[in-house]
Amino acid sequence: MANILQRVWNRLVTDYQRPRYMEVARQVLQTAPLTPGDTPFMTLSMVHQRDVIPYLVAVKSFARHLRPERITIVCDPSIDEEARQIFRQHIPFVELRQAQEFQSEAHPKGGCWERLAAIASYSPEHYVVQLDADTLTVAPLPEVETAIRNRHGFVLGEKENQQLMTLEQTEANAHNWSDRHIQSVSEKRMVSAGLSMNRYVRGCAGFTGFPSNGQMAEQMREFSSRMAQVALGRWAEWGTEQVTSNYLVANAEQTRVLPYPRYSTPERHIEDIVFFHFIGYVRYVNSLYRTKTLQVLPQLAQAR
Repeated sequence: MANILQRVWNRLVTDYQRPRYMEVARQVLQTAPLTPGDTPFMTLSMVHQRDVIPYLVAVKSFARHLRPERITIVCDPSIDEEARQIFRQHIPFVELRQAQEFQSEAHPKGGCWERLAAIASYSPEHYVVQLDADTLTVAPLPEVETAIRNRHGFVLGEKENQQLMTLEQTEANAHNWSDRHIQSVSEKRMVSAGLSMNRYVRGCAGFTGFPSNGQMAEQMREFSSRMAQVALGRWAEWGTEQVTSNYLVANAEQTRVLPYPRYSTPERHIEDIVFFHFIGYVRYVNSLYRTKTLQVLPQLAQAR
């Protein structure tokens, strides 16, 4: 009964906060268009129709501090022509791709797999930053700029002083977890999968930097194929793309975990955060997303 009441309460709070956030976020439509930057990388995001406005806030607040040469959007099938026109108006140099272009029998469909496949397709020639639509940059990102300029990987972590792990350490870390979530299922079976690379990180795919890598697509296919054999028939579940992203970035060139909580979800030490990830369960629990967006919007008034 308590769980049911909590779900009802969460829904009521979300229904209250979401339209108020959107009312503020729509002010991004009054800000200047982006111009191509001079930092040698591209951003790539997969965007759903419901996230068109939040995405503009995310990419414009990010580009204020780090200006990508290219911006690519992988359009979810829900994206309509009006949304495409908004993208072109606010990012005149944007490249719009269809999610269906990146579907393959070599890996699951949906669950953001098309996003990761798109990153792999660009990776031979570009440093690619995966930027979720529910992120917000509120201050300079020196660690990210250093990673991009030095061609190192980066990833969002989940705790302070987090490091990359070997696959053996990953299995030991997950040993006592239940198999309720596919991430636990996967992390407990990585050694037995016989993978060709030996690092992993328990990170978040929402903000990840992939250095140029001509082998990324093949590494992704190998990982998906081998993990599908040990994942108890569950490799098509939501969450496997993030597991794969974590594996690929952990084995990229000199990857670092971004310092926590400077880069994190807004669960604590909010005053220290320079890059917010308003992941689903924290997005509308209070007015913070709206308040921080309102603070950032005046900074986006000038063209960059």
